Amino acid sequence: MARYASAREFFEAVAAASGEADRIGRELAEMEAGAESTGGGGFEPRVRSTPVPDRMATRVAAMLDRKGALLERRDECRALMDAACRVLYGRDGRSGLYALVGWPADAIWHHYLALRTWEQVADLMGYSASHVKRMASYALDLADANGQAWTELGIGMAET
Repeated sequence: MARYASAREFFEAVAAASGEADRIGRELAEMEAGAESTGGGGFEPRVRSTPVPDRMATRVAAMLDRKGALLERRDECRALMDAACRVLYGRDGRSGLYALVGWPADAIWHHYLALRTWEQVADLMGYSASHVKRMASYALDLADANGQAWTELGIGMAET
């Protein structure tokens, strides 16, 4: 959160990372499915129509390079998402912003990490969308006022 101007900006980046991690997961699954299908083939000798002696090796190398880059980017996305979970729930899963505000921390998780709309989050929480957004906004303002370290610990400004 430290390199972002606000908690809101941090969680917007987390939402983008969450969406990208999902997209990368789908792309990796498609790559795996494509790698498993070798295509039709016969036993008849083929006439090579290209001067490239080993097209398959070139394709495999390119696929492995792409897969490596995707895995690295997915790891970066997951690291940002993990940082968001520490802000929301602390390192022990029981502190963080949740210890300070309760369910609005869950609402933030559902909206920014699970990528649900505020209306969907409101249905889950049992409140109106406007109330959920207002409480989430209050929680994000509190996180800004506290700073990341205190928020992760679940310690409010009145307690310091």
